[in-house]
Parts: sequence; C-alpha cells; structure tokens
Amino acid sequence: MLKLYHYYLCPSSRFIRLILDECRIKYALQLENYWDPQEVFLQINPAGHLPVLINESGYPIVGANACIEYFKDLNFKPGLFGSGYMDKAEINRLYHWFDNLFKKEVLETIIYEKVFSIIVSNITPNSNNIRNALQNLHFHIQYLDYLLSDNDYLIGESITCSDFLAAANFSVLDYLGLLDFGNNKNMKEWYQKVKSRPSFKNLLKDQIVGLSPHENYKSIDI
Repeated sequence: MLKLYHYYLCPSSRFIRLILDECRIKYALQLENYWDPQEVFLQINPAGHLPVLINESGYPIVGANACIEYFKDLNFKPGLFGSGYMDKAEINRLYHWFDNLFKKEVLETIIYEKVFSIIVSNITPNSNNIRNALQNLHFHIQYLDYLLSDNDYLIGESITCSDFLAAANFSVLDYLGLLDFGNNKNMKEWYQKVKSRPSFKNLLKDQIVGLSPHENYKSIDI
C-alpha cells in the first residue's frame, strides 16, 4: 500500500490526497509536523518539505509535482491530467500560479498567522498581515471567477487536476473559516461542485488538535 507523509493544512498534501481518493487508490497517511520533522522523515527527505509519497516498492516520491508525474506514468485516470498540449500547458500554468503566487501572497501568511503562531509559537496573530493576505485572496478569486465564466471547470468542461489543486488550496481557508467568495458566483458554484465529490470526504473529516475546523467546513453550502 502507498504511504503519504502529510500535514493537515499543507495544500500540496491535500492536493495529492484528493487525487489519490479521486483515483480510488488505497493509501495510508503519516502525519508529519513540518516545523519539527522526525528524524525518520528527514532521512527520507532531508529538505523536510511535504508531501512525500512512498510507493509500494518503498521508494520516496518527493513533492506534489513529482507525485503527479508518478501518477501519469502509472496511468491513473489519464483525463485528470489533460488531453492535449494546450490543456497540459494550462494545467502547468495554474500549478505554477498556486505553488508560487497564491502561496506567497495568501497562504504562507495565513498559515503562519492563524496556525503556526498559535500551535507552535503561542503568539498573537498579526491582524494587519491577515488583512493584507485576504485582500490578495480577493484578487485571486476574481481572476479564477473570470476563468470559470465560460467553463464548468478551470480549463474546460471536464474536471482536471487543476481543479483539485485549486480546491485543496481553498480548503485550507475553508477549514479556518476565512473563505468568502463574495459576489463571485462562478467560483462559489465551482467550489461547491468539487467539494461535493466523494474524493473530498476524507478532507472534511480532518480535525487538528488545538485548532478545530470552522463550523461551516463540513457543509457543502458556502
């Protein structure tokens, strides 16, 4: 059986969990606190970042992008990864968007101020930093709402791994009660569709000690 090293609010870990569940691949979860990695984990991945997937041969697949390439090689539900060069190029563009721009402008600040500062450092979150990150979030939501103006999903009429990547990122904010789509109807409907898929059920069961999910997290209605 596959084994996935993850942290509950790591968006990249959530992304790989969604893909595995969407493909109905059995796997075991191994929780890893990224700020205090275990020696065993560092022997597998000295860089200490998540996720890391251990395949059935015991080989470590390090990072979400490497995991996706591994799934492609194993032909896991090929339609999720694009059917032509334009789809694949757009998937890669959106992967870069979330793994770099969205993470830098929104999630890194939110996770530090709302998660790390409370669970690890026991300090008061900086409300100005949170406010700035949420202002940046509004820009990202507006842009993605535009992408959805003529499509059911981010790059067309069929769901792809880009939708799960985006939903994994937004689900972190959802857990923390910071997800507000405002008047962006396309984004709200899209997230409800993805969140209602069976592959999302395990994410909705997540419960972090000392940091309970927002009361609306398990609800499909946003």
